[in-house]
Amino acid sequence: MVRVLAPSEQRFVRHGTYTGRSVSVAGELDVAALKEAFAALQVAFPVVLCRIGEDAAGTGYLLRPGDSPIEASVTEGDVETVGLPATPVNPETQLAYLDAVVSGADRWRVTLFAHHSIADAGHCVELLSRFWGFYTDIVESAPISVVPQEYPQSLEWHAARRGIVADAVSGFEAVTEPLPAAAAAVPVGDPAPSSLARPERVRLDEATTARIVALGHRRGVSVNGLITAALLRAYASETPDATAGPVPLGCLYPVDMRARLDPRVAPAEGTNMAGLASFAADIDLAGSVLELAQRISERLSADLAAGIVQQSVLHFPDFYGPNRIHSLAGHIAITNTGAVPRFRTPAGLTLTDYEIVYLSAHPKPSTGASAAITFLVYTFHGQLAVGLLGGADADRMLTAIRRELTALSTEMIEE
Repeated sequence: MVRVLAPSEQRFVRHGTYTGRSVSVAGELDVAALKEAFAALQVAFPVVLCRIGEDAAGTGYLLRPGDSPIEASVTEGDVETVGLPATPVNPETQLAYLDAVVSGADRWRVTLFAHHSIADAGHCVELLSRFWGFYTDIVESAPISVVPQEYPQSLEWHAARRGIVADAVSGFEAVTEPLPAAAAAVPVGDPAPSSLARPERVRLDEATTARIVALGHRRGVSVNGLITAALLRAYASETPDATAGPVPLGCLYPVDMRARLDPRVAPAEGTNMAGLASFAADIDLAGSVLELAQRISERLSADLAAGIVQQSVLHFPDFYGPNRIHSLAGHIAITNTGAVPRFRTPAGLTLTDYEIVYLSAHPKPSTGASAAITFLVYTFHGQLAVGLLGGADADRMLTAIRRELTALSTEMIEE
């Protein structure tokens, strides 16, 4: 055993949740180099070869690597879809898999799956970046340096090292509900077969995305605040009470602590480094999106200045897992992972698209109510994308999202 997983990591044990980064690739890809690059990644980041074991109570333990690492899989198939990997994913075997699908000679889909207990967005993107760096060097016959990294630590560990302690305020009060007595018991049942969720998306072009970014800079409002405001308005517009007046909504979103801790934490030094922040408001569709965005940005800035977000992770046991005493049922979840870096690739190879997917290796009956809807926000090659998980009518919600984001992009022009 390496260690017991911290509460921020335990959240992803029950379902065997892997977070995936899937890229569409145009050009000729060298299969031998791809497998060699993934093998190098496994050496450089040995945590991906670790395993997760569970005891009878469902507590997860990080276990040292097994004897036989599984190499990258390469198969022929439909590169327009994202399916389950060709190699069965199992947290008891290893914690990262690379799956490549080829159609013809020059169209590929390459997906890196990393267990969410040991890799959040920042860590997963770092793994993918290092993989493409290794691949490029191998193809170009450049020497590669493979130095094994230390196992990453949890946000709780990094907080303790910096003297951060729990306060009386969690920061989630705006979206906290009483926990029904019936929900306190941990449901039992056999795990379901592995499943993959590929969020449907809205994608903006570079010009529209640039106008939103410029609007934030001109008005002194964070881009995260602008997009969060637009998404809350989109969700409110599709509620049954949208025409009756302001719609009360509560929003919960992760905040990457790597750059906000002192000293800062490198991408691969932390597993799940996201504190949580909340915001609640009566969403008035006749009101100003800029005013709403400003309130969201000011609330986050205030909570960061007060240290509330930094210590929010220390309250996770009260909200997640078998010992929870509060409920977050019905909140709007917004995960904004920011701009995806341009990965280094050899000449003649182009990454044309990027998607976030989720894989549940052994989904079990859920321990508590989930978000009403989850929005996944990121920018790839200058194009803003918003993915959608949950929601009753995806087509209507995606239409509402595009409408609000398009209107947001015209705010500066109209003035």
